Amino acid sequence: MAEPITLSIDGHRIAALAFNQDKPGTPLVFIHGITSSIFFWTAGQTPDVHDHPWYSLSLPGHAPAAVPPGFEPRDLTDGMIARVLSAAVQQLTGDRPAILAGHSTGGFAALAMAACAPPLVRSLVIVSGFAQGTWIGQMGFGQRLARRGLLGRTLFKANFRWSLRSRTAFRGSVYKCAADRQAIGAHPELNHLLDQTYPSARQLDRDAMLCYFGRMPDIDISDQLPAITAPTLVIAGDRDPIVPLTQAHLIADHVPGAQLAVFPGAGHLPMWERPNDYHRSISEWIRKTA
Repeated sequence: MAEPITLSIDGHRIAALAFNQDKPGTPLVFIHGITSSIFFWTAGQTPDVHDHPWYSLSLPGHAPAAVPPGFEPRDLTDGMIARVLSAAVQQLTGDRPAILAGHSTGGFAALAMAACAPPLVRSLVIVSGFAQGTWIGQMGFGQRLARRGLLGRTLFKANFRWSLRSRTAFRGSVYKCAADRQAIGAHPELNHLLDQTYPSARQLDRDAMLCYFGRMPDIDISDQLPAITAPTLVIAGDRDPIVPLTQAHLIADHVPGAQLAVFPGAGHLPMWERPNDYHRSISEWIRKTA
């Protein structure tokens, strides 16, 4: 396993993993979702990337990344996320435009970056992503708690701590993101995923997570989507219990020329619930746009 790279940007400590840096192909940058980490992409979610330099980039505030001291909810904006991560991508890839692939909040971040810094982006892959940050299911419940005063914030942190009390509890949280839990349980990389991501989840800054859950419902970049010029592939499951399927249609309808792939019976983790369809779609897209 590669050692994390640390990037300092506007007081943020951003983390990344780098692979195949000696390869000449178009760089790929993968961005994880909310409460996950850079290690998410090391457990079978990436397609065949052997001919490309590729990077796993952290969202701000996700261990081993960290927000600046005194970071407040009002500091969490789509502009901040786009600015900080665009600077990180430029440090990693130099002047070479990259293919950005983001899952969930990572997909939101990739869209914001493509709107903010078009020259950095060759193409986009948005997996279970969104333009409007109101979630449903367990994540939506967390958002409502985070926005209900001191008691709600206290309950949010207690609930967050409870979900990470053990590896078994963490596994249960992963299952709640899926629609096809049988497919998740049968995936040969599941234990590797848990081994890679659980330690980082235990280190998550609960105050930073509180900022995300409390602020994301106020964030909407749908008016920026028509300005995105990068070729865009949108992947979603039609039974996503976290991000409504309407978000995939919103993105596909408003980003010029975007393509939409909806996987029947899949939830928020199509890379685990429909791995063959997922890998085929992304591999073809990389070959087409790189």
